[in-house]
Amino acid sequence: DEFQDIDKKQYELINQLTGPNNNLLVVGDPDQTIYTWRGADVNIIMNFDKDYPQAKTIILNENYRSVEAILNGANSVIKNNKYRVDKELFTNRHSDEKITHYSAASDEYQAAWIAGKISGLHREGKSYHDIAILYRSNYLSRSLEKALLDERIPYIIYGGTRFYERQEVKDALCYLRMVTTADDLALQRILNRPKRGVGNKTMDLIVETARARNTSMYEVLKKDSSLFSGKMLTTMENFVNMVESWRKRANNGEVEIFKLFEQIIEESGYRAMLTEAKEQDRIENLKELMDDVKEFSETYPESSLDEYLQLVSLYGDREETLASDFVQLMTVHAAKGLEFDTVFISDMNEGIFPNERAVNESHRGVEEERRLAYVAFTRARNKLYLTEAGGFSMILQRVRTTSRFIEEIDAEYIEHLGSSMHAGNTQREVRLSERLFDNSPSSFTQQMAKAKPSGLKKGDTVIHAKFGEGLVISIKNEIAEIAFPYPFGVKKVAAGHPSIKKKTDLRS
Repeated sequence: DEFQDIDKKQYELINQLTGPNNNLLVVGDPDQTIYTWRGADVNIIMNFDKDYPQAKTIILNENYRSVEAILNGANSVIKNNKYRVDKELFTNRHSDEKITHYSAASDEYQAAWIAGKISGLHREGKSYHDIAILYRSNYLSRSLEKALLDERIPYIIYGGTRFYERQEVKDALCYLRMVTTADDLALQRILNRPKRGVGNKTMDLIVETARARNTSMYEVLKKDSSLFSGKMLTTMENFVNMVESWRKRANNGEVEIFKLFEQIIEESGYRAMLTEAKEQDRIENLKELMDDVKEFSETYPESSLDEYLQLVSLYGDREETLASDFVQLMTVHAAKGLEFDTVFISDMNEGIFPNERAVNESHRGVEEERRLAYVAFTRARNKLYLTEAGGFSMILQRVRTTSRFIEEIDAEYIEHLGSSMHAGNTQREVRLSERLFDNSPSSFTQQMAKAKPSGLKKGDTVIHAKFGEGLVISIKNEIAEIAFPYPFGVKKVAAGHPSIKKKTDLRS
C-alpha cells in the first residue's frame, strides 16, 4: 500500500521477495507522491509496468470522500502536471457548495477570518473536531493560533508544538527579556545558547551566589567578576557588554523594536548557530517571530519592548487544551491519510504554497508541490476554504501574491471573496481592526485601558492558569502586577485576561 512513496532500497527488497512468478500486488497513486524529500521516487510507480510487463493496472477512479466541487477542483489543478498517469477521479457525492477562496489584506486578517468562520460553524452545530486548518510549513501557525485563542476556540497542533512553545521562539523571547527584566529563567536558558563554554558547575556557581546575595543572576555577572578567571571571565564580560549595549539602544529609543530584535538575533550568534546547523524550519519560525514583533511595533509605535513581551505572554502562557472537542492544526504532510468535514488551507501564496525552494529547483519541484496541493484539497469531505494573505512577508522578503494553484482551479468550482487590496471590509475584519489595529498611534497599554474593567484591585489573591496562586501588588490601566511563587516571580498580566481568576470568584 502507498506504493507511490516507496524508495529504491524498498523496491529492491520487494523485487527479491516476489519470486520467479512475480506474485505482487501494489496499491498507490502517483498523484499523491509527496515524500521525495525523504527518499520516495515517483519513477518507481510510473515505470512499474515496464519492470513488470505482465502486470494488470486497475484504476480505482471513484472517490467516496469529497463532494463534486472539491474533487473536480483538485482534478483541475493536478492536470497541470506533465509527469503523471492520465486519470480523472469522479464522485457521486453531489453538492451545490463550491470551493471558497478568500483573499485577506494581511496574515492577521486571514487568521481572524478563519477563526470567525470556525466560530460561526460551531454556532451552527458543527463539532470542532470535524474542522482542520492545514498549512504548508509549521511557521505559518503563529497568526492562526493567536486568532483561535482570541476567539476562545480550543485547538491542538497535530504532530507538532504550539508556536510560542517552540524552542527557538522561547530562546528568542528570552533574549528579549534580557533587555527588559534580565530575569533568572531567561538568563539560564540563553547564557549558553549558542554555546559559550558555560558548563553546569559555572551555572550552579552563579545561581548559588545570586541566592546568597539576594540578587539576580545577571547582577552577579555584572558586578562580581572575581568569580571568574581566564577565558570564562572574558566570556562573561563580553556577554554583559552585549546585553548592556542592547539595553542602551532600547532605553534611548535608537532603533525600532523589531530592528532591535533583528540586531539581537544577529549579534548574539543565535541566527548563525541555526544557519550552521541547517535548521531551516527553526530559521523560518524565527523570521515569523520577527514578523510578529514588526506587526506589534507598527500597530503600537509608542509601545515598548516590555509591552510586547506582556502581550506575547498572554498567548504563550495558555495551557494545551483539555477539551475533548478541538480544531486540529497541521502541515499538509501531516494531514496525509486524514479527512475532515471542513478544511481550511491557509497562506495559498506564491512562494509559500508552492514553496519557494521547490519553485527554484525545477519543474519537478513544482509538480511535487502540486501533488501536495492535490492531497491537501482532498482531505475535505464537504467544504474546502482556500485563503491567502496580502502584505509583506519577512520569509519571502517581498509582497505576497496569489498561489498559481488557486488560479489553476476551473472557475465553475470556486468562488472568490475578499481582496488583498482592501483594508478589511468584512464585519469580522472591521471588528478585529477596532480591537487590535486602531489607526491612532496609541500604545498597547492605552489600548488595554479601553478593555472592560476586571474588578481586580491591589491585595487581591488570584489564580493563574499556569503560574498558580498570586497576589496583586499593583494595577494600572488594567495591567496587573502580580507576585507569583518561585520560580515565576512578579509578572505583568492583562487584568481582564481569561487565564486570571479572582480566588473569591472561584469559591462562589
